[in-house]
Amino acid sequence: MSLRPLPFEARPIRRLHRPEPGEFWAHHSQEPVVLTGCMEDWKLLKELRARATAGQKLELLGSLHGAEPVRYSTLPRGTGGHYHFQDSEARSTTYGPPQPRVPFDTFASQLLRSLNGESDSYVYLQAMFLDPGTPLWESLGPGVLPLLSEEQARPMLWAGSDGQVVNLHYDDFLNFICMLEGTKRVTVFAPELMTSMYHAPFDRMLNYAQASRVRMLEPDLERFPLFEQAMKEARVAMLEPGEVLFLPPMWWHHVESYGFNVMINNWVFPAPLEEIIALQENVTKALRLFQDATAAQRAEARAHYVRSVLVAAEAAGAPESGGAREAEEPRHAAHQDETRRLATRLPDSLRQQLTRYYDQFVFQVSGEPFPGQPGALAAMMERNAQGTNYFARD
Repeated sequence: MSLRPLPFEARPIRRLHRPEPGEFWAHHSQEPVVLTGCMEDWKLLKELRARATAGQKLELLGSLHGAEPVRYSTLPRGTGGHYHFQDSEARSTTYGPPQPRVPFDTFASQLLRSLNGESDSYVYLQAMFLDPGTPLWESLGPGVLPLLSEEQARPMLWAGSDGQVVNLHYDDFLNFICMLEGTKRVTVFAPELMTSMYHAPFDRMLNYAQASRVRMLEPDLERFPLFEQAMKEARVAMLEPGEVLFLPPMWWHHVESYGFNVMINNWVFPAPLEEIIALQENVTKALRLFQDATAAQRAEARAHYVRSVLVAAEAAGAPESGGAREAEEPRHAAHQDETRRLATRLPDSLRQQLTRYYDQFVFQVSGEPFPGQPGALAAMMERNAQGTNYFARD
């Protein structure tokens, strides 16, 4: 598959050669960056480079993986390889559940058939966790990457035939994308652009990730006019074998794969999983609390939350007292206290995202919470009326 031109100009993501761990985490972990020189010790990268064909490379991966069955997904050629929603309302996706578990050799055979044009499907193995001590794990660099602690090393294998396109989405965690074979083009947008990204309802996800309704390579600006503002802020990286793309939490990203492609990625959670779930459940409660609020009530509440609730630990003081506080409904006062405690515990990236969720969906600062999809918020709340978390993953 040939590289398609982007429908907009995007500036290149900054590059950095093999930073020291302390320097990286202190000075370079707030924005995306392409890291070079961090995979020099990977035996697997050297072994793949020494093999000429995709078949030989897959044979190597299979020998290191062993007998454990794998799951992979397929997409019909007619989808253009897009992992996305079937329609602009995000009611269904272009892909179904993964194939049943099969031996690695069976997956490799299907991938080669796709590469050689002998099947009508794209083939993609996604997010297969590697077990410590296995030959495949040991073929990576010590500790996976020199930037990671032992506790942070959680590598996963991805391998696909030419042409996969995973549309715009974001993750709750830090992501290190380590290229081993093929090329990936990754286009990113900052979390602050949420209003322009046409967020899908929280329970309409792409492989468990929060997603945009916009198809980035073919943006319908009549239906999604705000996305034109986001396009002006796009950044892009072309990743080749031996390069690592670091993505902080909540950055929107769009991933295209060209040629036979293999990567290892490693997620690092910025906070315990329990805190991420607490954030999601807090937003769920807030949406219910403010479901029937007027615009004036939302604006008044937002001023208070910005001033004394959604604040970092060092800025947090005692809760406001006096007539305004005493006049609040007990459930609102209790939720403010809960939210204040949560905000002081969260790292900056998650606290800022919590504030964005409140502005966009609870206080509706920009108007319709899901632009261009009237009634989507009420429908999402109705679908999940019995649940405690609109973001819940099966």
